[in-house]
Amino acid sequence: MAALSAAEANGSSHGKIDAEISRIIARGVEQDIPVIVMLKERSGDDIPGLDVRYRYRLIPGLSGRAGASAIEQMAEDERVSAIYYDQDAQVSAPSEQMAGPGDYMSPARQIKADRLWEKGIDGNGTTVAVIDSGIDKNHPDLVGKVVAEKNFLADEITADDLLGHGTMVAGIIAGSGAASGGLYRGIAPAASLLSAKVIDSKGDGKVSDIIAGMEWAVYSGADILSLSLGGINLGESNPPITMAADNAAKAGVVVCVAAGNRNSSKTADLAGSRASQIDAWPSQDSGSNKDFYLLLVPIVVALPPGLIDSPGDGVNVITVGAADASGRIAGFSGSGPTRDDRIKPDVVAPGVDIISTAPSGLSRPDYVDDYYAIESGTSLSTPVAAGLAALLLEARSLSPAGVKAAMARGAVKLNNTLGESYELYYQGAGMLDALRSYDIVAGAGDDAVCAVIPDRWSAGRWAYLPSGEGVYVGLYTGADRPQKKLYALAPGDEDWNLRLVFFSNDSITGLKASALGDAGGWIRLQPLPESIEANGQKVFAASIRVPDDAAPGVYNASIDISGEGKSLLDIPVSVRVAEPLPIVAGVGEASGTLKGNEWDYYYLDINPGDRELFARLNWQGDERVDLFLLSPTSEYYSGDGGEGVLISRSEEKRLESPPSGRWLIAVHIENSTHPADYDLHVERSRIITDPIRWNLESAAPGSTSSNEFSLGNFGPALFNLSYSGVIENITSEKIEGSVLYKEVWENAVNATERTRKISARLLSGDRTNSSEMMLVLENPEGKPVDAALGTGDLGPLEVSDPENGTWRIKVYGYDVPEAGQSFSVLYKEYAEDRWGWIETRGPADLPTNESGILYANLTIPTDTSLSRLDGYIKISFDKSTDGGSFEIPVSVTVAGSRLEGLASHETYDSDGDGLFDVLSLGFAVNITAGGEYRLKGALTDCQGRSIDLIDSIERLKSGGIMAVNISGMDIWKRGSCGPLHIKNLILYDDSGSYIDRFKDDIIIDVDPDQFQSPPAYLSGEFINLTTAGSIAIGINVTVNRPGMYALQGVIVDDYGDVMGEAEEERYLTAGNATVILQFDPGLFRASEGPSAIRLVDLRLSREEEVLDSWDVAWRSGEMNPSAFALPSEEKRGVFNTNSTPAQAGGVSRSVPLSGSVRMERGMAVIG
Repeated sequence: MAALSAAEANGSSHGKIDAEISRIIARGVEQDIPVIVMLKERSGDDIPGLDVRYRYRLIPGLSGRAGASAIEQMAEDERVSAIYYDQDAQVSAPSEQMAGPGDYMSPARQIKADRLWEKGIDGNGTTVAVIDSGIDKNHPDLVGKVVAEKNFLADEITADDLLGHGTMVAGIIAGSGAASGGLYRGIAPAASLLSAKVIDSKGDGKVSDIIAGMEWAVYSGADILSLSLGGINLGESNPPITMAADNAAKAGVVVCVAAGNRNSSKTADLAGSRASQIDAWPSQDSGSNKDFYLLLVPIVVALPPGLIDSPGDGVNVITVGAADASGRIAGFSGSGPTRDDRIKPDVVAPGVDIISTAPSGLSRPDYVDDYYAIESGTSLSTPVAAGLAALLLEARSLSPAGVKAAMARGAVKLNNTLGESYELYYQGAGMLDALRSYDIVAGAGDDAVCAVIPDRWSAGRWAYLPSGEGVYVGLYTGADRPQKKLYALAPGDEDWNLRLVFFSNDSITGLKASALGDAGGWIRLQPLPESIEANGQKVFAASIRVPDDAAPGVYNASIDISGEGKSLLDIPVSVRVAEPLPIVAGVGEASGTLKGNEWDYYYLDINPGDRELFARLNWQGDERVDLFLLSPTSEYYSGDGGEGVLISRSEEKRLESPPSGRWLIAVHIENSTHPADYDLHVERSRIITDPIRWNLESAAPGSTSSNEFSLGNFGPALFNLSYSGVIENITSEKIEGSVLYKEVWENAVNATERTRKISARLLSGDRTNSSEMMLVLENPEGKPVDAALGTGDLGPLEVSDPENGTWRIKVYGYDVPEAGQSFSVLYKEYAEDRWGWIETRGPADLPTNESGILYANLTIPTDTSLSRLDGYIKISFDKSTDGGSFEIPVSVTVAGSRLEGLASHETYDSDGDGLFDVLSLGFAVNITAGGEYRLKGALTDCQGRSIDLIDSIERLKSGGIMAVNISGMDIWKRGSCGPLHIKNLILYDDSGSYIDRFKDDIIIDVDPDQFQSPPAYLSGEFINLTTAGSIAIGINVTVNRPGMYALQGVIVDDYGDVMGEAEEERYLTAGNATVILQFDPGLFRASEGPSAIRLVDLRLSREEEVLDSWDVAWRSGEMNPSAFALPSEEKRGVFNTNSTPAQAGGVSRSVPLSGSVRMERGMAVIG
């Protein structure tokens, strides 16, 4: 999630407000916003304007609701350090199972917890708090285990589990297995449980409730907190929920947190497994393969580091990933690093197809019998760690840092499908092993129980996907998880962003970290503090720089952590230095032999101005060998071999305009049983043109212009050069369509040898902006090349130099109404056409390190109707290996076609009241040929606030005036001060090509107060006045002239289905009044499941003239249809009246509601 850090205040009070709140405030609508307010100190927490719900002890802060203006005032308060939006957490539901009860291996057996039971260690005397959806305390496996419970939800009156999630977590921790004959026994069956209900029956929860639940558990005597939740990512390293979790650990409570079920390296390998974790990603229904199409698209939105959600990104917590019964990391398991470059998760535990306790009769759990359900996710691996913590605490009195150290030291590294250890970003210290951890704490004696994460370091470069190409993060090397780094460095390279965490159960003095070994002198360490207190956890940084004169090879070192005169821990360090690849006459060659899963690494330098980098890899044998190129900015490129790569035994990659700097080239063999010989061929092309472009300004029709270009070749020799003028021809098509829920719509388009680029953009027809769709571009082989998933408009997706053949644009209805969702796709094709205006003559060959002259003439036809044209001179050539081309851009502006600026402005007062009704503007244009022309710009007030967009189309035979009229009411309503300004005034021809831009500032000496105010307008304030008998919304109207006014609106649910229409006509006096639209709740009451209500198509009119309108005006909080009374019933106090107004349709003035509210003839009048 892109978000601004509240910590980045830069001295500005508004820097205290996080990005989501800032977006809401920017809409210009006064509303109550759920917030968490962090304070610089614990005293003086009486914050004006905040309706407080919680005052916290775990963190210096409080939560509640406040209006936009109050929040801005809070930001000015010196006591306030940051203001966060109170985010939601949600459950993402499972899909299909992989295992069943018949071949089930319990988590307790997988981590060897059953071996501790044999020693009499079963969690007795420990208390684990489940911060979740509640616990079914009457379940046979959980009877008598819940010693206290509390409900933190305002909208559910019971502490019982109405979702099933919390009960599954509780059973994994402490279930007795009574209903299964001991088969589904929990990790610590004798432990006691606390239940903090913070997640409702729909899987939703608030951060403020979660923090309150954690705090209650800490002060209620919990030894361990189990938090199978997350999805909270504020774009920074220490948001309130993370601070609360870390502070709970500092207070002596072990905190186990889910790593999350989202991963930058998602693949389709778990199409059959369930995935569950409380997070903010779109939830999935538990239907049969409803999202199978998503699994067929091997691309996901590229995500930066920071895939471990809060509070799992805490320093002091134990963050838990998930693995399956065969020891493979689950594809959904969240991976690191964190935003501040720490390794996460800390450990992994069983989390795939886990069977545990479930309440009976619920819709969400996937039951295996009357008492148990099966599910996957880090939600299920987290309570495994919490249960193990209970066993360790029974075995020995440990601090949270001591428990974490025992788990980390006892964990066992897992291997991927190639037999290599998973990267630490996937598994941390490894898979939990209860017996090994017990042996560590039991055998420690007086020695400190301490550990460090990471416990090893292989230096390397990150491998990111090239910017704009959208999808995977990590290299596909044939293993089940992509590889996040290339583990080699070139001379001069630095791996600088490692953060280590050292933690200890006991206090240690004389603490020191030092680097030893062959590469020890290359390592720089941030000093550890001289001492660490018991339960201490300290972050320190390490970096390694390869000397410029380092020879190729593998270098080893270690980081030794010592204390009290003896070595405590040793972290092995490995650095592989790549081999240089000499480039002679633009060509480099290398060869080698690989076997197993070996790698060879080379480096070369790309100079500024190099036009192309080309690499080709050939090998012998039946093995699969891969080629990777890594830029100086860590963007990776994989070799292309096509479907027949194992037949051709060849891969290659061509990159135009590669970034300058030191590149790495890697060759990798996949799990080979026999050695394979390879040959690597690299070309570095550098062609310099002088001048680099040709701009012709004010060229007259019938005239001819000439130019000479020097061509210098500093790469491989070029042969058979040819030259041609080329112009880009853009064709566009708007394709209408609709897609059903979980179905796929598609449309075929063709790319030819003339096609340079194709693009597709989805324009959603969803009024409520709630339908979620996926736009995909598939190549002629049926493989997705780019994709975008989300609500609203998507894209554009773009593919340069597409393969010839039939491409398919596909739209997937990921989360749309059952009746379907309409949309349109704007498809564009960019093709090459010959530009007959240009004639060229140049050399036929360009040897290495030689130059030639290109002569070019450009003749403008006498009868041209074009005002401006952009194209290029294309220079094609052959090389010893293949061919290529490069371009010299050419731009022509035909003389006489220009924008002269503002020729006149007039104001008109139609009724003689002294106020202007219209501002009429006349813009002078000078053109050389008749046709249709478009003028675009913006009218702003003195502060640059937009009043209206200028967008005028006129057909002109010759130069003349393009007239634009601006409504005086719009100027009065949207402008705050004069004089007015016209900005960004641009003239286009009928093809949309740019002709001219008026560069001078245009000032109109009038003030918005001189213009006619509207009789009335919608101010942007709304009040939810819903009761059990009606859906009622109060709409604030600012009235300038008394009279009869009519207000009309429509309400729809989250699926876009119309739930009611209403109209109210009233006589309004001058001032502010709130007109109430009342809707019959009958249709909503009959709908399925909870939903928000959206007010759309809102129209304010007078004498049948529409004065103001908003397409999407307001959104309620989520409401339960069953809570509305039947005509004979009455229920009250069951609604969430929190509102989220939509974009205010261009209205910029907003007058906050103030004073008392009184009812007069169906109106709420502000007095």
